[in-house]
Amino acid sequence: MNDKTDRIRRDKDNYRLGQILVQIGAITSEQLKQALILKEEKKSKLLGQIFLEEGVCTDDDIKSALHKQRDETSIGQILLRAGIITQEQINEAIKEQNESGALLGFILVTNGFCTSDELIEALKIQDRDNRLGALLLREEYINEFQLEEALLEQQKSNIMLGEVLIRMDFITSDDLADILILQSRINNEFPN
Repeated sequence: MNDKTDRIRRDKDNYRLGQILVQIGAITSEQLKQALILKEEKKSKLLGQIFLEEGVCTDDDIKSALHKQRDETSIGQILLRAGIITQEQINEAIKEQNESGALLGFILVTNGFCTSDELIEALKIQDRDNRLGALLLREEYINEFQLEEALLEQQKSNIMLGEVLIRMDFITSDDLADILILQSRINNEFPN
């Protein structure tokens, strides 16, 4: 690997939720360590839920950290921080994305702004979960508590998650269609 892809890898830990909460002063390093221990015991719980249950930070702190995490872990920002692309190239690619609907990473590689290997390293750092529930959370259609409630209902009823979310009035059928299209585009353009 080259120096640029090494820089991408070193950047990863700075944008985990717990680290962001420490950076913004919402929690201490010790509180993060304790929450990570609890996370090992409560594997089904999201880290944000553990922080809230333990009363170490507020819902607003979590939302603020999640927004920072989302902004800072975009493909463009990861590649920019590594010195692989410029802000002008990101702007050009975003303009093209708005016109074509293609994924930003695909446009960056196609236009020669980065290599496919550099994009793959950035995607590994991004490490996004593209399952339906995670996408709905990330795109802010639902919150963590709605997802948890819907997953519990799904386990009881054996109905698909999207249908459960609609029945619970957490999303509309149009929301589900939009997120499934996004999921399909991600999976088709960047298969595992």
